[in-house]
Amino acid sequence: MQSLDLKCALVFIGLGLGVSACISAPVNSGYTSFSGYAEAVFRHQNELNSRLMMLHESDQFPENPQLESAEDTLLEACQLLNEYAERESSGESVSWRFQSKVQSSIAGCAASVEHMESLLKNTAK
Repeated sequence: MQSLDLKCALVFIGLGLGVSACISAPVNSGYTSFSGYAEAVFRHQNELNSRLMMLHESDQFPENPQLESAEDTLLEACQLLNEYAERESSGESVSWRFQSKVQSSIAGCAASVEHMESLLKNTAK
């Protein structure tokens, strides 16, 4: 898991999906713009990934197949969002087709983040 810093997040939102302001945020997301929603999901999953890395490094990640499966699902669901951020941060050009794939994947990433956080809260350490 790679943790991206705030600078990368701002580059990601400012240059990339932030341009797609005409796309609306999901209903009941609490956001009025898609770019705000995308930024919030990116930051949330980045925070969670950092927490998970610390748990792994300190050998405090609970031995639980359900948690391990949820972590794999999280990584897969957020892979496009993270790849997009890395490309934008390094100055690579990003096609509209790839942007569309990323936009389509964000709701699944958000759901995976919420699921993983719920599992972590309900698992004894």
